[in-house]
Amino acid sequence: MEPGERTTLQEARRASEAPDARSYVLDVLIDGSPVRRDARVQLAGPVLRMEDRELALDSIFWVSRRAGLVLLFGRDETVALLGKGSDLEDVARAVERRADRGAQRLLLQPLAREVVVCTAGTAVSGTVEKTRLGGLHLAVFTQRGLHLIARDRRHSIAWPVRSVEELDSAGSAVGWGGLALEGDEVSLKLRYLFPEEIQAVARVARSTPKRTLDADASIEMFARGEVAPPPPARLPVFEISVETMRDACSEGMAKIQVEPELKVGFGPEFFERHFQELGEIALGPLMLRRSAALAADNLARAVEAMEAERLREDTHAALKTAADRLFKVYGYELNRLLAEKRPEEELARRFRTLDTERRELGRRLREFTERLEPSLTRVLAREHLLLQRLHALEHGPPGVEEGQVEQAAAEWKSEIVKLDRAYGATWRELIEEIADLWSSALLPRLVRVALLPKRRMTETTVLVLMAIAAFAVVATVVLVLT
Repeated sequence: MEPGERTTLQEARRASEAPDARSYVLDVLIDGSPVRRDARVQLAGPVLRMEDRELALDSIFWVSRRAGLVLLFGRDETVALLGKGSDLEDVARAVERRADRGAQRLLLQPLAREVVVCTAGTAVSGTVEKTRLGGLHLAVFTQRGLHLIARDRRHSIAWPVRSVEELDSAGSAVGWGGLALEGDEVSLKLRYLFPEEIQAVARVARSTPKRTLDADASIEMFARGEVAPPPPARLPVFEISVETMRDACSEGMAKIQVEPELKVGFGPEFFERHFQELGEIALGPLMLRRSAALAADNLARAVEAMEAERLREDTHAALKTAADRLFKVYGYELNRLLAEKRPEEELARRFRTLDTERRELGRRLREFTERLEPSLTRVLAREHLLLQRLHALEHGPPGVEEGQVEQAAAEWKSEIVKLDRAYGATWRELIEEIADLWSSALLPRLVRVALLPKRRMTETTVLVLMAIAAFAVVATVVLVLT
């Protein structure tokens, strides 16, 4: 977009008044200012409004995602947004649609021949050639060196450096790790890095580049993405399928023995429907994203379809929904039997109380989510690294080596296969857990209700019913005589 076409703040302000503007509550850090907690962030047309501050989206040249953090690098401002993953992802995608892609190309194309290792939004502190640096910067790591960019500032460091050390990140979120670089006239600490990024940088930062950049090498006027197709998806074969889901449900149902007192209404078709529904709820987040990834026409769209951050959130929600659905089904069947037996209210209340069972199932669900967390985290980290390299490849000149992308793609595919297996194993355990709960607690309770004698009507109730019947007879006789 040409400078004359840039959105003015007046235009942005008018657009932000649109009735369809979307709002979020996030923590906001505008570089150089204190953090604004629980600020109202509004997306409307070409502007991002943060309380009383506004940022034209077409002034942004880079968006960097970290775990629980999105960094926006613009020509005039650098902004960090902190909050829930789904809200952050909505904001990040909306900003990317309006970001200045021409500026991204101009930024990466001259660096492409150095072979970009990764890019990352980072918090920098330290010195470079006696110049003190601080605040948020976009770091472009190449096989030749490090380039730090923020607004109109730019600093470069050539490899190798004397020492590269990972900063202690114990207790910090994944993606909030750090790296310390020490060398001649270089002393820097960089935060908000994923472990895979730290490892990739450490490999190149200690070594002298094998090849140098020809100072006279011409840079093509076209970006690779304009003249060459994007890398294809070519996803691996996954283990979990509708068939494996059906088999696991059958195994779970086989563990349940229904007492004769409950045969009516609790045949095989009841538990078949019940477990099938639970399986679809629990597996839904992964299956939907995996199907979208398999249907993608290129690798970048396949990676975006998996959406590791949202997959994590939706997985936690799905497991909770499956548990809620279990107790809802039990409650429906319990109320059906109670309506037949009409026990005293106190006795009915005791049958409805499932505090112990809910706590135990909740504890097991927390174990399941904790067990999946390492796989989800690794997929998230590989996803970030692969998208960075795909982005660098797209904006670089034609003919740039694709080895970095191929390696990152192989590592990402390996991790999603492992996640697929871990997800399937967790889901099978959930089915077994629910089958055990039906066998050990829920069905025995229903049997006890089924064995209760039907409560006889009180004398008062009988008299009332007799009076109603007598009134109906008299009314009928009067109607006949008239």
